Amino acid sequence: MIPHPDWTVVYSRLKTRIESAGICVRRQKLGPNTTGVFDGASITTNSECDRATQCHNIAHALGHIVQWSLDEPRWQALYDELYAAKDRKQSDPARLERALDAFRGYEEDASAYAAGLLIETRNEHVLPTFTLFARADIEAIVSYHRDGVAPVWNEFFEDYQARARHGEFEVRDFVPEFIPPFTPRPIAPQEVIQATRRDTAA
Repeated sequence: MIPHPDWTVVYSRLKTRIESAGICVRRQKLGPNTTGVFDGASITTNSECDRATQCHNIAHALGHIVQWSLDEPRWQALYDELYAAKDRKQSDPARLERALDAFRGYEEDASAYAAGLLIETRNEHVLPTFTLFARADIEAIVSYHRDGVAPVWNEFFEDYQARARHGEFEVRDFVPEFIPPFTPRPIAPQEVIQATRRDTAA
């Protein structure tokens, strides 16, 4: 039987590694629909979230910081196209779906870095939990950008897990990417949203 993860230990190891890269990691109370914020120089998680969610968020946020630090023009162009496609979704829905496919790839790349970070910090035992959480989170944020309303996270995650158990789809592992040398670059604050009610518009 696999013991329940000690998320305090997982968090401590992740925090130490992330801060060794020059990025401040902190916890504080945020809005009810915000689980975290990152800006290249820092990652802040909502202190009211459970520790597992905090661990998932700081690992994934580091993945995004690595992406932006290594190739900011690429990811800025991805966001520019995503928002342009959202503005024209009524007249060109296919363009939005292409943009969402690219966005899903962007999120998967960040999760691959997060998976590598978990292995590097001797937290590989939580990879199955992280993978399930991150795969569901990717689909939730794609839904948010497609429909303009963030799904209620607890309901969405429960439904996602149930459909996975029933074999509707495979929860694919991320291919771990280990953190390369990088210099953190400041970026516009990125808010991590998980709606707790049905009124969060994109």
